[in-house]
Amino acid sequence: MFKITALDEKIWSRIAAGEVVERPASAVKELTENSLDANAKKITVKLSDGGRLRIIVEDDGEGIAFDELPLALMYHATSKLSKLEDLENIATLGYRGEALASLVAVADVEIRSRQVNSQTGGIIKTHDGKITEHAQIQCSQGTRVQIDNLFSGLPARRKFLKSASGELRRSAVFLREYAVCRPDVAFTLEHDNKEIFRTDGTGDKKRVLSKFWEKGAELQSVILSTEHTKLEAWFQSRAGLNSGRSDVMAFVNNRAVNDPVIKSAVATAARELSGNWALFFTLEPSLVDVNIHPAKSEVRFRYPGEIYEAMKLAVKKLGSPMIIPEISSSQVSRINSPAKVNLTPRKSGWNFTDKPEKITVHTQSLDYEPQNPFSDKIIDETTTERIFPDEIIAEPEIIYLGQNSGGYLVFDDNEGLILIDPHAAHERVNYERIKNLAEKSRNVQKLLMPIILHPTLALEADEYERELIASGFEFENTVKGVELKSIPALGSVEFEPEVLLRASIAALRNNHDGDTRNILWRTWATMACKASVKLTTKLSHSEAISLWKELHECEQPFVCPHGRPTMIEIKNADLQKRFGRE
Repeated sequence: MFKITALDEKIWSRIAAGEVVERPASAVKELTENSLDANAKKITVKLSDGGRLRIIVEDDGEGIAFDELPLALMYHATSKLSKLEDLENIATLGYRGEALASLVAVADVEIRSRQVNSQTGGIIKTHDGKITEHAQIQCSQGTRVQIDNLFSGLPARRKFLKSASGELRRSAVFLREYAVCRPDVAFTLEHDNKEIFRTDGTGDKKRVLSKFWEKGAELQSVILSTEHTKLEAWFQSRAGLNSGRSDVMAFVNNRAVNDPVIKSAVATAARELSGNWALFFTLEPSLVDVNIHPAKSEVRFRYPGEIYEAMKLAVKKLGSPMIIPEISSSQVSRINSPAKVNLTPRKSGWNFTDKPEKITVHTQSLDYEPQNPFSDKIIDETTTERIFPDEIIAEPEIIYLGQNSGGYLVFDDNEGLILIDPHAAHERVNYERIKNLAEKSRNVQKLLMPIILHPTLALEADEYERELIASGFEFENTVKGVELKSIPALGSVEFEPEVLLRASIAALRNNHDGDTRNILWRTWATMACKASVKLTTKLSHSEAISLWKELHECEQPFVCPHGRPTMIEIKNADLQKRFGRE
């Protein structure tokens, strides 16, 4: 039988610390929240080697009294709570009294602090979980916490840390969120003595969001209330092509959270309104429980249905620029004139090698000017002898009848009618076009004007630099910042460079099978689907014919990449049955 014994303090303290401090970003989060609770108006975070070597968080807040410094390092010591009832009405970011004690258990810690009305401050140092120095010193008002050699005594934990750029990105994402949530506080992030970003603390939320979100794209905002919940929502549609994925920053009573209820509400209510979201929920502290996770990143709502209701109202008020408006049949331009086009089928597409000298095309009076390279010889009012260039082919005959009021393209192949969904067809064409390009060697499209990346986007790109460069992205560090110089060349499908970069980074971040090339081309191909023509788009005669040709050159022309049919065939025999002509 195993004997039950009490764990040594060094063991249980490190177990407890592991729940609070998972990586450098966890330390940055806990220390920054302490600074905000101390009413700081200026917070500076300095990292070395992504925070793996050193973390410094310095503020101008209220400071810690000299005699209380040792107590601040103890487990379950806090200035935020004093009685049991306080747990039902938590208004501060910190309250557990675990952060500093956890850091002492897994790193070397130094704290310098001076209160507002004190002439001198204090310093306290720890090593291997023990206090090694506690003395009075001259220092600036506020608190400076320095964390050295995080997890140095826990090699198993340390080896699971990401690269320096990866750890830096995680800290930057967190700090960016609080910079948005608290625009009245000036935030600075430095890495290896280089400034990553800075906010001015003027209180202008839109100004801060504009710093971190897409350049040049409009920001929209709305404030609304339900019975118990107030929501301030900010939204920005991504420039150019919509990637279909939303980046969400969510805050509950000024606390940055990563909450499943809010995520689900966004996914449900904002399916057609994807882009950048910043959501600020405000409700009575007694109606939200923040004491359910050591990292305090999740909360529990007393009325979760109101979160969904608030999101639906926000989406309704903001509107969706991505939703295609309903178009009446009178608004859809119809092509009334059939024109015969001849194509020769083959097993894996359509063969354009046969070269007839001429072919007879039957026409009616045209209400449009077809663009074609053919020369026509008029024989009579209804018959034209059309001379084809060498690359045009012959049988079997396909007659394009036009585009109906629903947007579908109608063709006659002598055996019946074929209806094509132009959006689904174009999705298949774009999908296979990108797939074929990706299977070839690295293709690069140089940008006419380099794009200066936002600091956080530059950090994300740096984390996956090797994979991105291998796929066709090129970057350059300049005095202005990190510049995007080129993107993968994806044929005729055009993407906004930053949108393509963000989507590629997101795909790499979620890639768990290690097949970088495969995950990227699938991401690009999916994006290309969204760039396809809409069902309500008016197609010219030549565009319809071109789409038919390109679709039948695809390996799988009969379904779109999502499994929907691209075409429906109605045989003449079926028509005869319907008309009673069997």
